[in-house]
Amino acid sequence: MEQMVVISVKISKRLKDKIKKSKFNLSGEVRTMLEKKMLEGEIRKLKEDIKKHKKIFDKISIDDVVRQIREDRDSR
Repeated sequence: MEQMVVISVKISKRLKDKIKKSKFNLSGEVRTMLEKKMLEGEIRKLKEDIKKHKKIFDKISIDDVVRQIREDRDSR
């Protein structure tokens, strides 16, 4: 199991009271939201990297890649 750490955030007493009364699973919701936001950031970064390297990728022929994979496989 992954090691867990504690983070904290300040909220108004009014909001805390509302959350407590609603029996809302705050920890689970915050955890899910943070994971989603981090994933969105990672996807955005990957898209930027792909866009940045697109000129290089466009120069690579699929036929050349397939040929090189076959050559490498056959040499083993």
